[in-house]
Amino acid sequence: MITMRWFLILVFLGGCGSPCLQIKDTRCNGSVVELCGSNKKWQRVMECAEVKAIRPGAPTVWSCGETTTGHTCVPGGK
Repeated sequence: MITMRWFLILVFLGGCGSPCLQIKDTRCNGSVVELCGSNKKWQRVMECAEVKAIRPGAPTVWSCGETTTGHTCVPGGK
């Protein structure tokens, strides 16, 4: 049986999303772009592999990358 202490440790370690420090910060988590939400948890914004499906005529391969305004999906693969 899981105790409350272990339950809280599991939640803190990422069971419900990992904490972030600055609201609106962005990061790459593999090929996923994540945004620091108002609850200070990382939230999935977009899987870069999905960009082609929503942008007709876009390059075939996309990956998460850093730009001057933060992280986003950029053309090109790894």
